[in-house]
Amino acid sequence: MKGRSVIEVMVLTFTFIVGFSLIATTVVIAIIEIKNPQADTDTIVQSLISLISGILGALLGLIAGKTAAVDDLAKRPGDTEITDL
Repeated sequence: MKGRSVIEVMVLTFTFIVGFSLIATTVVIAIIEIKNPQADTDTIVQSLISLISGILGALLGLIAGKTAAVDDLAKRPGDTEITDL
């Protein structure tokens, strides 16, 4: 973790917690389906899919924001092209 900013550590921690929660929820759904195939797990599965798509959207937004910030840092005032850092 040396050399990482506080934001990066927070994002990594958040990602770990959410990833663990998603895996745990998936395992619980699988156990429910195996023990009781007649159980209605549609609502849980839909919630899980919604959560996954929301997380992917947030991560893609974070990546897009970092890319825009790097592009802005690479420009000098008045320049129109991006130069190598």
